[in-house]
Amino acid sequence: MRGLLLSLFLVTALYGTARAAEARIVARFVPEAGQIADAAILGPDHVALLYPGEGRIADYSLEGRLMQHIIREGGEELEFLPTACTEGPDLSIWVFDEASHRVFQIAPDGNFTRSINLAYEFADGRVLALSRVGDLDVGQDGLLWVLLPDRGTITAFDKDGNMVDQVFLQKLLPWPDAIYARTANLENGSMFVLDYHQGAVLYRHGRERDFHRLILDPPEGVDSVPGVQDFAVDEAGNVLLATYGNGGELYFLEPRGEDYASRRVELQMPEGEHRLACRYSNGRFIVWLRDSQLVYVLEVSR
Repeated sequence: MRGLLLSLFLVTALYGTARAAEARIVARFVPEAGQIADAAILGPDHVALLYPGEGRIADYSLEGRLMQHIIREGGEELEFLPTACTEGPDLSIWVFDEASHRVFQIAPDGNFTRSINLAYEFADGRVLALSRVGDLDVGQDGLLWVLLPDRGTITAFDKDGNMVDQVFLQKLLPWPDAIYARTANLENGSMFVLDYHQGAVLYRHGRERDFHRLILDPPEGVDSVPGVQDFAVDEAGNVLLATYGNGGELYFLEPRGEDYASRRVELQMPEGEHRLACRYSNGRFIVWLRDSQLVYVLEVSR
C-alpha cells in the first residue's frame, strides 16, 4: 500500500444540541446555453461561468442578470478557451486558457490585468509551459495549486509561474486507474482530491503524508454508497459533495472531530438524471448542472 493509511471516516448524522452549520441557497438562475467548464465568484457578488466552447466567460449577477461577456481582446478578438478557474487577489479570478497556454488574472470589471506561464520543471532540469490543466486552486501562502491528471500530481506555482512544490499522487495512492478530476487546498495545508474513477474524495489534514477516504453512509434502503461527481471545500473545512444518488444529490458535510456530520441540501431540479458540478469561491459555493442550464449559489450559516 506504499505507506497509505486509508481511514474510512463514515459520515454521521447530525445529532446533539449544538447548532449545526447549514448550506443555504441564496441564488438560483438559468444561464445561457452551453457547456459550463468551471465557475467562480468575481468581485463581491457576481458569478463568472466559463464557456470554452463559446470562447468566453459569462458574468452574471446573483439575480441571474447577464452583465457582460468577457473575451480576449487586443485590438481584435483573440481565441480564448477558458477551462479552469479559481479565486485570485482583490476579488479577481485566475483563469487557465488552453488556447494561449496561460493563466490570466481577470479583475472584477472584466479586464485582463496580467498573465503567466506555468513553468513545469522536470527532474532532469527541463522546463515546460503547461498546455492543459485539470483544476486550479489557491492554497497555503497564496500558491496556485494545479491538478495535472496525466502526470498524477498536484503541483504548486508561485505568482510568477515558477514551480515550487509537488505532491505525487501516483506514488502516495495505490490506484493505477485513478482519474483525478478536482482538488481543494486550504491555508492550513490540508489537501483534497477527487478520484473520478472510484467516485471518492481523498484528503489529508495539514502536513500529513497519508490520505484518508471520505465516504457517505449508504442512504436508507440502498446497499451501495453513492459515488461522488464533484466536491468543494470552504476555509472552515466544510465539504459540499455532489453525488449520483437519485438522479443527482447534494450533501453538506461539517467537520465534527475526526468525523463529519452531514445533511442533504434540497435542490429544486427538473426530473431525470443530472450531472452536478460545484466550486467554492470567495465565501460561496457554486453548483451547476452540466447537462442543462441551472446554477445555484449557496452560503454557509448557523
